[in-house]
Amino acid sequence: MVQEILERKKIEVELNNLFNYPLTIVVAAMGYGKTTAVKSFLHSRTADCIWVSVESDETPPQYLWDSFTRQISKTRTELGDQLRAHGFPADAVQRSKIEQILEEHLYRTDTVLVIDDYYFAHSPVLDRFVTSLIKASIEGLHVLILSRTLPNIGVDELMLKGYCYLIKNTVFELSSSDIMEYFRLNGYALDEDTARSVYELSEGWITAVYLMMQRYAETGRLETGRSLERLIDTAVMPRYSDREIRILKSLCIFDSFTPRQAVYVTRDEGAASMIDNLSLSNSFIRFDDNSGSYKIHNIFNNYLRNLLESQPGDIETETLYERYGTWCLQNGDILSGMKFLLKGKKFDLFLSAFENSRTTKTIDSNPGLILDYFAQIPAEELFRHPIGFISYIGFFVTNVDREAGELLLSEVEKYYRNKTDMSPSLWARISGEIELIRGYIAINDVSQMLDRFKAAHQLLDGRSHIANKDKIITFGSPHILYLYYREKGRLLWTLERLEEVYPYYGELSGGCGAGLEYQIRAEYYLAIGDLDRAERFAYKSVYKARTLDQLSVISCANFTLARVCTARGQFDEALDMMDTLNVELQACGSTILSSTQDLCIGYIQGIRGEENGFANWLKNGDMMQSEVLYQGMGFNYIVYGKYLLIKENYIKTEVLCEEMRKIFSPFNNMLGMLHSYVLEAVAKYKLYGMKEAESMILQALDIGRSDGIVTPFAEYGSDIAEILNGMLKSYGEDTYLRKLVCSAQKYAENQKSRKMKSTARILSNREDEILQLLADGKTNREIASTLFIAEVTVRKTITSMYRKLDVSGRAAAVKKGIELELVNLQQEK
Repeated sequence: MVQEILERKKIEVELNNLFNYPLTIVVAAMGYGKTTAVKSFLHSRTADCIWVSVESDETPPQYLWDSFTRQISKTRTELGDQLRAHGFPADAVQRSKIEQILEEHLYRTDTVLVIDDYYFAHSPVLDRFVTSLIKASIEGLHVLILSRTLPNIGVDELMLKGYCYLIKNTVFELSSSDIMEYFRLNGYALDEDTARSVYELSEGWITAVYLMMQRYAETGRLETGRSLERLIDTAVMPRYSDREIRILKSLCIFDSFTPRQAVYVTRDEGAASMIDNLSLSNSFIRFDDNSGSYKIHNIFNNYLRNLLESQPGDIETETLYERYGTWCLQNGDILSGMKFLLKGKKFDLFLSAFENSRTTKTIDSNPGLILDYFAQIPAEELFRHPIGFISYIGFFVTNVDREAGELLLSEVEKYYRNKTDMSPSLWARISGEIELIRGYIAINDVSQMLDRFKAAHQLLDGRSHIANKDKIITFGSPHILYLYYREKGRLLWTLERLEEVYPYYGELSGGCGAGLEYQIRAEYYLAIGDLDRAERFAYKSVYKARTLDQLSVISCANFTLARVCTARGQFDEALDMMDTLNVELQACGSTILSSTQDLCIGYIQGIRGEENGFANWLKNGDMMQSEVLYQGMGFNYIVYGKYLLIKENYIKTEVLCEEMRKIFSPFNNMLGMLHSYVLEAVAKYKLYGMKEAESMILQALDIGRSDGIVTPFAEYGSDIAEILNGMLKSYGEDTYLRKLVCSAQKYAENQKSRKMKSTARILSNREDEILQLLADGKTNREIASTLFIAEVTVRKTITSMYRKLDVSGRAAAVKKGIELELVNLQQEK
């Protein structure tokens, strides 16, 4: 019998308020029909809905995020994939980026984001994100939380400030008249006295009413004094065959499952049709059309789990977890797959999955969760799977802690060296992968890297099982030579050693870093001021990198090309290049490369002397909030220093430079040191005069002169030209110094010329059109259709518009447009 849904007006009246608030919270105990009532309400409305559920007491926020975004991807593929690729927003910078992504997709769409079973989430970090999202008040986004308990998100404060509406348990209690109507809908007539009796027995709890009705249908009488479990025993379970009970017991350990998953996990070809039939006659089993999956109601699920524990029969839960985990991995749900393999104690399969190149992007985006997963694996199991264990150490070395990783690697090497029963071929493979990881540990010591990668290449016959092309070879730095140039006078030498290193690593990894050999040449020629060669090699790098989708190398190459443009005074072309790349990086969703792009744009704007376009985290000096890996850390400080010069905050610049040299010291980044000396020289010149500035600029010149470095000085333009010119007058003829003076003056003249040519007009005609359409609530796709242009062109134009308006989202752009009278208020929604 198909169950009818009871329409309850008081719930509908309360839920109507959700469109008036950023957040609505529904709090009611288990079994009061929260989910059914909300689904029924939303089905009757025109609002778009995104429904996600917290899955059974999962506390790691990274897993919660992966689960949420996986669910979102089923109905909003692009949005879900973008959110998942960015990883969980654990800090203010990432929260801001996630809120911007949500705004880009949901602005003025009247979308309801439902978070069901929130009480399962025991995560203060998730609570902070939800609070931040609500306070962001994205126009058109309404969050609806369903929970048994009040979420720990500062509800009182949110209600006081008008952000939140609370719907309490009492709204969901069935009245006597509701009970009469519910029975009537299902074909049973109750008189008022009997309905009142049912209310008193059930206390308005819809689940108890439902079970009492099921029993009433069979016996013709109302049974009292029975526990909920006993009601399920008598009203539900007798309907099922042994086979059906076995399938339900096998599936109850999972939060949800698709028909195909049910077949795969139970190994019963009829499981899908059987579950479908059961869902039609049992409101405890529901099918969600949007996600294409079944979910067993928590009350019934708890009953089944207790039954499985007390009467397992021949059902082995570890085997079920193994099958479910394997299914997830095969279908691209990496974190869930790993989670269930761990639950099933299938450590060998877990470690094999960790070796798979398909998992690299997911692993790099969720380092905290990966650390948590490996903490659950017994040491003896790790040592039984050498390649998976070494692969984890490689992840640890590059993403977490190099020194601790090195100690762990030495321990592993000692263990396997002392094993007497190991075959020579396996030992060669283990040794080769250890050499590869030692190459990672030797970051920026190119001689040692060359030795390690050569040894690994020989031991592994040219192909590693750990390295793969999806690794980010630049570690998030927009400048590759910056990472490796550590001795003054050896910039060209460093370049040539890297050219020797790359062929070994490139082959070992299946092409990771393709185009790098051209890019480091481009960076070298740019550094010494040979713009034509820099441009030529950067384009070669882009063309080769694209053959293997090496976006990190492409980012560096585009950064070089943009810097070449600024050296020629082509400022608009430089930014156009950055905007084009930004659209591509947004689509790939890498948090590391997103931070890289922030650095690139900030650096170019620093050359132009404009603060618009600097990411908020750079404006605020939140250096440690960047997603750039620690190997590339420090370039953040260079860009922040350029921002401080624009703001003329010379005291803070002076203090920053002291911190910069501490950051650059571990890897002895010469280019970083050079920038810190130049920045401090400018700050001292403005604060104290020429004499104080000279002492700092001389240290920068000492580095630059040894390798003929020109462009990094010149890019400071008018800020440094006066200092260099004064020194040239004091010191007499100095060919190198004169070259720097000429280059810096040329940059300064280009900056001055650009400002003189600029008009009062802020946006182009196309940007004006798109801003108006944003104000009208149009999506990117609708804008593209209206203007007969490609959607990628819309995204690029919006990126440019945001930079010019110095905003980071649609609502802020529209608000700024209204302030500047760029938006027609009559057309505004």
